[in-house]
Amino acid sequence: MPQRLFGRDAELAALRGAADPRALPRPRLVVVEGEGGIGKTSLVREFADATPVRVRWAQGAEEGAPPFWLWRQLVPEVVPDPDGDRFALFADLRDALAGDGACLLVVDDVQWVDEPSLLALRTLLRDPACGATVCCATRRTGEAGPGWERVGPDLLSGPDVERLVLRGLDDGAVADVLRAAAGRDLADAEVREATRASGGNPLFLRELGRLIAAGTAPARADLGEIVAARVRRLPPDAQRLLGAAALLAEEFELTVVARLLDLPTSACLPAVGDALAAGLLHDAGGGRFRFSHGLVRTALDATTPLQRAVVLHIRAARALEDLHRDGLSRVSADIARHWAAVAVTGEREPAVAWARRAAQDATRALAHEEAARLWASALHCGGPALAAGERAGLLLGLGAAQVASGRFAEALAACREAVALAEDAGRLDLVAEAALTLDAVGDGSWDRSVRTWCRRALDDPDAGPARRARLLARLAEALVYGGDTAAAVEPAARALELAEAGGDGGSDGDALVAALRARQLTCSGPDHTAVRADLAARMTALGERLRRPAVEMWGRLWAVDVAFEHGDLARVATEATALAWCVEQQRSPFAAWHLSVVRAALAQARGELDRARELGDEAFRAVAGTGHPAAMGSRLSLLGAIGHHGGYAEETFGPPGGTFVDPGDVRTALFGRLGPALALAESGRLDEAAHLYRLTGPPRTWDVPPYFLLPALAVGAGVAVLLDLPDDVAWFRAALRGRRSGHLVGGGGTASYLGPVDLVLGRCAAALGDLDDAAALLADALATSERMGAPGFAVEAACELAAVRLRRREPDAARALLARVRPDAQRMGMAPWVRRIDALLGGGSGPLTPREQEIADLVALGRSNREIAEALVLSTRTVGNHVQHILTKLGFANRSQVAAWVVARGERA
Repeated sequence: MPQRLFGRDAELAALRGAADPRALPRPRLVVVEGEGGIGKTSLVREFADATPVRVRWAQGAEEGAPPFWLWRQLVPEVVPDPDGDRFALFADLRDALAGDGACLLVVDDVQWVDEPSLLALRTLLRDPACGATVCCATRRTGEAGPGWERVGPDLLSGPDVERLVLRGLDDGAVADVLRAAAGRDLADAEVREATRASGGNPLFLRELGRLIAAGTAPARADLGEIVAARVRRLPPDAQRLLGAAALLAEEFELTVVARLLDLPTSACLPAVGDALAAGLLHDAGGGRFRFSHGLVRTALDATTPLQRAVVLHIRAARALEDLHRDGLSRVSADIARHWAAVAVTGEREPAVAWARRAAQDATRALAHEEAARLWASALHCGGPALAAGERAGLLLGLGAAQVASGRFAEALAACREAVALAEDAGRLDLVAEAALTLDAVGDGSWDRSVRTWCRRALDDPDAGPARRARLLARLAEALVYGGDTAAAVEPAARALELAEAGGDGGSDGDALVAALRARQLTCSGPDHTAVRADLAARMTALGERLRRPAVEMWGRLWAVDVAFEHGDLARVATEATALAWCVEQQRSPFAAWHLSVVRAALAQARGELDRARELGDEAFRAVAGTGHPAAMGSRLSLLGAIGHHGGYAEETFGPPGGTFVDPGDVRTALFGRLGPALALAESGRLDEAAHLYRLTGPPRTWDVPPYFLLPALAVGAGVAVLLDLPDDVAWFRAALRGRRSGHLVGGGGTASYLGPVDLVLGRCAAALGDLDDAAALLADALATSERMGAPGFAVEAACELAAVRLRRREPDAARALLARVRPDAQRMGMAPWVRRIDALLGGGSGPLTPREQEIADLVALGRSNREIAEALVLSTRTVGNHVQHILTKLGFANRSQVAAWVVARGERA
């Protein structure tokens, strides 16, 4: 029965103000904190009972609870799908809460909630789609389970979090609680002593009041002793029942307690009645009972001798196994807990076996962090008695759970230890399992380990074709991410041969999927578009045959890349429609991210810049906080492409220092430096751009993955043109010449479209003074952009072509072209290009200062900054600053445009 609330009017008013779901249309967390027994649950119950919205209740369990126990209580209608992923589960939970409208979630003892449940709570409380959902959680300070230690600090740091700390009651409320519990008025001295001893803790006061009423108040005022004294007043049968129940949980089944006591369930009913009458238990319904407070159970548990506790734990484990034989996955973690308590006696085998089983059940329930805890428990319980092979197997289970949890450093350490043990035991099958547990990620040390394990496992004569195919595929991936694509070609091809010959592992096709992905990765460069088109068709067909949307999705994504490489935006749109179906079936944020990235790149290519930004933001939100390694890279790629036409957002320039990456990895540093360098250069910040560009090293030394080759060359060429580096421009021109009539996209996931290759070649030719070739290339780029429906690039090509025509003394053709594309630039919000068009047409933001005009005239004559400095007796740095000011004033991006402007002004004069 709920206790009457004394002395909490102010706290109740504060809680009503903070936790009313109707007050704000967004999710919030309100945490009521304080020591055990301070009245947190009573306060929240009082508030919840008067709340006119739906209330969902849950109780944190200190140990032994099933996976996602919090959500099994809060939203029992949602069940994890073992064939799905965790984010689909989170989406189902979100939809259920959103369906409630305004909703109050009450989580009692949040400090004991398991980590997967807390991760789901954190995700949902930061999802605007959950609407007016408020979670009101009670937290016992000074105590925390492993889940709260990992997730709690981040959960409390959210944007909509309020904390209400409960302290001891004041003197008046202390007297009221004692009076109600004792059933009589108390002398002032008794109240003062109770206040001093209890610190105003309501639970302490109620227990003390009951003992005062019975005339048995202990001389030593300790809560544990008070509870023990109260229990000693009960009949012996009730004392034994409570002691046995205390080893189970705060809420327990009477049938299980009866097994512990070796009694029929009916024989326990009188003892239960005594405990209920004493207020030590509450009836939870359905043959289940709950201790009146967790501290009561803790006090009882502490008084149980070790020898008796071991006997009771063995009985509890066997009782749970017998009573739940048709649903052991629900209680396997609890059984594992009991056997773990027995392992101290040396009986380790059941503890290891049940921890392993519980870990597997947790994995099927998508509770990966809980699975990792249980694998670790199995290792701990087994200790030195475990054989090398068995310990290696447990470590691999732990490693897989840690990978699924995103704890990659821990996963690598577990797998390395497992491989060392497996080698000692001659278990190459376990070495193979380690290699297949860790994806290749692009980290040097990590990928070296994966490559070594793959090669070692391939020496196993007992490895079947499916395992060999998967190992070869993983080896190929590790080689590609390690920068040796050439070496990856043979194992990828061999993997595909084995998988296609029947070694695909049966109807699930895992080996064939792995082989196709490895082959696609090795062919991700621009020379293999036709091969990747075939691989896309095969992967799509395989996904359709297996009825696996995730597999079909990869085929569709590869087809999108190929369509972009052909400049076929209509085909991209068609594939995006089919891709949307695959994504809808998965309900995964990673799948949703892929779809939004494709749609954003398509919108950007079509000149729908605002729509592209919206979709880019949508993509980033889908995976924000998940640690997705490609999330930031794809976002910056898109922002850079949008900024090139519409103007740059500040974040595109990079953080202080101008790079988003660790410079220790040369290839990653290239990605993170080139994009910001181009954004800075096109924004007139040439010194900063030059600094970043120099950090990438000479272009001919770049280590560029094949799937990034064309974007890297295109961006590098753009920077070199703007920085007036003719040698580098010539090198980029030569490197791209064989790609003429192609398109500037990557072959391993298109995050943005950078236009026709001819557009970059034309700019390079113009910068090098080869105006005839430049005019031909830029005319082709204009025609291509218009034909494929990429109006932003048509505007860009037209501007560059007009600048060349002005330099060739063809002003009428240049002005006609600029006048034709200006409305399109205006409509698409291409503000930088509108300014350039106006400047070239004579509507620029001049005039320049006399000195700037003098320098502009010399730029038009093709003079370098050094030559201008010598002619005007200035420092090279001063000339560079003047050139930058000229570019900014005229809205131009390069010196060639300045030259064209000077020519045009001279002809108009």
